[in-house]
Amino acid sequence: MTTTKKPAAKKPAAAKAAAKKPAAAKKPTTAKKPVAKKSAGPIQVEAISAHPEFDLFTYCELSGETRIEHDLLEELEPRFDNWAAKYLRAYKITDPAAPGDGGHLLVWLEEPVEDEIEGVWQDSQSAGMGFHNLAIHMVMSAAHNVIPELADKGCAPLPKPTAGILKAFEKLGLIWNAEGTVNRQFAVFTRMPYSEGCNICMLRPKCPNAHDD
Repeated sequence: MTTTKKPAAKKPAAAKAAAKKPAAAKKPTTAKKPVAKKSAGPIQVEAISAHPEFDLFTYCELSGETRIEHDLLEELEPRFDNWAAKYLRAYKITDPAAPGDGGHLLVWLEEPVEDEIEGVWQDSQSAGMGFHNLAIHMVMSAAHNVIPELADKGCAPLPKPTAGILKAFEKLGLIWNAEGTVNRQFAVFTRMPYSEGCNICMLRPKCPNAHDD
């Protein structure tokens, strides 16, 4: 008699895998607000006092002269003092968008000085040149008075003005020319305080005295 084997009892199915825990809800991400850039601030234009001093040695060095006619010599210092009192202008212009602290010095002599020198020139070219050099001496002396380092360096580096500074020029009745001058014959524009020298000067490509500071 044959017997059939009882089918092996099926082992109970393994317990169902534990139900997956629902993934933790992600915290909603909030877009980072762009950091607002600080405003550069307004251009500041401030009239300042500059006290040029007539120095005969410096004047002669500037003029390239070792002797000065007596009549001209008698007129130099009085004319210097008169121009300084009536026609010398000096401003500190600060543009926060400019390099460094944004400070710049602008010194110039008003148009009547140019007209006066031109009138003298018509009568005497030597006297006209003498007063021309006197005007240059004045604006440089005024700049040296405000920024003493300029005297040590021997020149005033000319930076390229920013758009804001150009607007400040306009408010002061001045016009900037592409070659790096304003519409006044006797003027100095440079950084204040002194910085970088030849490295920032627009005249460097044409200057025989340019060097790396």
